[in-house]
Amino acid sequence: MIANGTMLAFVIVAAVAIVLQTAILFALYHATRESATRMEAIVGRLEQNATPVLATAQAILDDAQPKIAEITSNLAESTAMVRANVAQMSEATGEIVDRARYHAARLDELVTTTVDRIELASEVVHHGVLGPVRRVQAIVQAVSAGIGFLRSHRARKKAISSNGGPDEEMFI
Repeated sequence: MIANGTMLAFVIVAAVAIVLQTAILFALYHATRESATRMEAIVGRLEQNATPVLATAQAILDDAQPKIAEITSNLAESTAMVRANVAQMSEATGEIVDRARYHAARLDELVTTTVDRIELASEVVHHGVLGPVRRVQAIVQAVSAGIGFLRSHRARKKAISSNGGPDEEMFI
């Protein structure tokens, strides 16, 4: 009886642990999904900020062809601004890629750990629950066989006593 209570407690603890791990995994998935959405928004803003700068640079180059002597100093300034913006975009893109890799590695580690724990819990349940269940099933089969034997033994006694006992001939 104590073993059954302990086993039930173990199964309950294992089930709660699995549910908790599933909730943590879902929360991590949700956080990763939000991070990806934020990263996409940042990339979109970067593209919006970079497009006007690049368009301005192209316009300056087109206007500068006929007036190269006059615009050389302005072109140098514009080129420096474009370089600074591209460097900032490169840094921001590098950060985004690094964060994505970091989160992917964490997610992979979490999934691997979760799968390992689920396999361990499955093995524990298999050995801890199914073994005792088989023993109980064997006991039930043994009791059933014993009851069947007793019933057949009583039926034989009744058949013998009703078929020809010497006392019954006297009362007829």
